[in-house]
Order: sequence, then C-alpha cells, then structure tokens
Amino acid sequence: MKFFPTEALTHAPISAVLDLVKEHDLLPDQIEKVQIRSLARAADILSDPSKYDPHTKETADHSLPYVIAAAIVDRQVTPAQFEMAKIMDPKIRTQLHKVEVVADPEIEKVFPALQRVIVNIATRDGRTFEKQLDYPKGDPRNPLTDAEIEEKFSALAEGVLSDNAQTKLKDAIWNLEKVGSVSKLMALMKADVKKKPARAKARPSAEKKRR
Repeated sequence: MKFFPTEALTHAPISAVLDLVKEHDLLPDQIEKVQIRSLARAADILSDPSKYDPHTKETADHSLPYVIAAAIVDRQVTPAQFEMAKIMDPKIRTQLHKVEVVADPEIEKVFPALQRVIVNIATRDGRTFEKQLDYPKGDPRNPLTDAEIEEKFSALAEGVLSDNAQTKLKDAIWNLEKVGSVSKLMALMKADVKKKPARAKARPSAEKKRR
C-alpha cells in the first residue's frame, strides 16, 4: 500500500526522514544538511538540476529534494503538498538545497531484494542522526498501522467528503462484515463537499484576435 503520492524510489527516503524528524523533533531551521544514499537512478533521475527547482506537480512528485523538503517542513507528504501554493512555499523551497543525493554502489548490489536507503541529517549545532531503511513504509515488510491508513484516507478524502461522511465510511470499512450490501457501502462514498467552481477564462478581445 503506497503511503505517499510520489515516485516509488522516493518512498524509503521520505519514510526515513519522517522517522528522524519526528523522533528527534527536528525543526527546519535546525537542519544543516540531509544526505540520502540511494540507487544511481535516484541520484540521476530524481535529483537532477530541474528537481531542485520544481514548478509543476509532475516535477515535484518526482523530485527527491522537494519531497524531502516537504517532509521536513510539514512532517507529511500527501496530495496537499503538491498544490502550487506548497510547491512555491518559501519555507519548503529553503530546504531544497540542503538535500544531497548520493549514488551508493553497495545499495545497488542488494536491489531489488532490498529497497535500502541510508539517510543522514546534520544539524546546525553539530549533531548527526542516521537511519537505514530496507523497505519503505507501506511495504508488506514495513506495513502501515491502522492509524497511518486512516491518515492516508483522510488526506485523500479531504475536499471530497465531509468529516462526518469520512467517519461513517471509515467505520463501515473497518466493520465490513456488518455491511449488508455493496450498494450501502458505495452510497457512503458519495461526495458531499461542493467544489468551488473554476473561474472562466477571459475571452481574448477582438483587438488581440486580430493580432
């Protein structure tokens, strides 16, 4: 079960960084550098120069520096982190160039049996924290807790289902054996949050058309 709405090779690094940041209560301003040791393809594809300056969702969710920066600032990586306001958030963008991605030949040797990543966080006051993960959060060998599954559900349902509707649907799913029919389950999934209508694009003036 994917925990993060990002490219697959970013999952283990995000998991490790979130563990370290939460365990040691590290604030963005305290962090000097984040080194990620991973596969060569992660260094080449997910951290090329364009990934340090994302301007679209499609670049951001394939950018290892961006997802790590978002994890440091927001302590989560959900669809909300890929709204344009977040992608351009100065707090997140300040963290981007703290992230260094290094290709590790030893990690190449154990892939794909292990999806190993080694993360080292250095702080401004001289402390260092390291974590190695062989499986990202959500892998059957590193499964999500019930609380984490609900966290992902809420992130995806935000703006679609109201809090009350989310609670009813979660209760039904956790007690699926008590639901009488598929129709009853599907009825609970009906969106009840109205989306704001998109602004109509202004039509070009006759003068602009002639040009």
